Amino acid sequence: MSKSTVTNVNKVSLKSRQIRKKRKTVIHVPGLSKSECLCEPPADTNVNQNDEEDAHITVPEWRLHKVQSPIVLKHDETNQYDHFEPLEFHGHWDEGGDATLSNNGFTATLRFQNREPPVLLGGPLHDDQYVFEQLHFHWGGDDHSGCEHIFEGQAYSMEAHAVHFNKKYASFKAAADKHDGLAVVAFFLKATDDDEHPCFNKMTEAVKKIVKVDSTTSVPSDCLTWIKEEAQCKGYYTYQGSLTTEPYTESVTWILYTTPIHVSRQQVSEFRNMKSTACEQHNIVKNVRPIQTPPVHKKLDIIYARSHRKSSE
Repeated sequence: MSKSTVTNVNKVSLKSRQIRKKRKTVIHVPGLSKSECLCEPPADTNVNQNDEEDAHITVPEWRLHKVQSPIVLKHDETNQYDHFEPLEFHGHWDEGGDATLSNNGFTATLRFQNREPPVLLGGPLHDDQYVFEQLHFHWGGDDHSGCEHIFEGQAYSMEAHAVHFNKKYASFKAAADKHDGLAVVAFFLKATDDDEHPCFNKMTEAVKKIVKVDSTTSVPSDCLTWIKEEAQCKGYYTYQGSLTTEPYTESVTWILYTTPIHVSRQQVSEFRNMKSTACEQHNIVKNVRPIQTPPVHKKLDIIYARSHRKSSE
């Protein structure tokens, strides 16, 4: 091999090492794109603004072959249905065992341990039982843009999602890509000046303790009592849609209670104090996926269950 050839090979090798070194300096934080946060990047690090552009928000056109969520709901465009069995919540507001709230850099997530997991059945779920996996929250930069679904043109301060998986698949992971794998119950929260919700305080007091990303704290085991009254009302909307976070699988039976739960502005603002990165330079100000519009030829089948018997306690 000639001297000039060796020199060229060395130059290529050096350039490759420099490229690999630069790639290693990019720190990707779950829930953010690379363009949103680089914790203490080198001065010469050049981030491609189009690389992995907000993957948790943007969905390619081909993904809309069925129904992506969230959507706009209008009562006049729904099919009313009176013959569902009662939707039953078993164990959701029981005491006992342990509950934790965690900051994963994208949202606050509630999980139960050391107890029989709550179970959801009836209603549009037919003969299947759905096991509680977790509950998490969505919020925005102000009190008027924090929900994901829109009902009758109205946006609310927050939206809470109680995620369940079909028991016949044994685990959330196994159920996540099945057409009947998941059931998510959604609740709207509306912030007002003087409506502090005493039961919701169990959540907001815990949120104050998980400001740092990847932190976890204990919560009273009956921490879901704030959804109990709304979950026992007679009317809800249901449709087949998708997860609103990656991987957006169209495996969700959505059940939405559209009467908002009133909380205070201060209670909502506590969530915006949570950090999204280890460097603590960024807060989780907004974690809402935009409304998804189905293809023109796709008519959404949204059902309003208006007169089922009172949900189980």
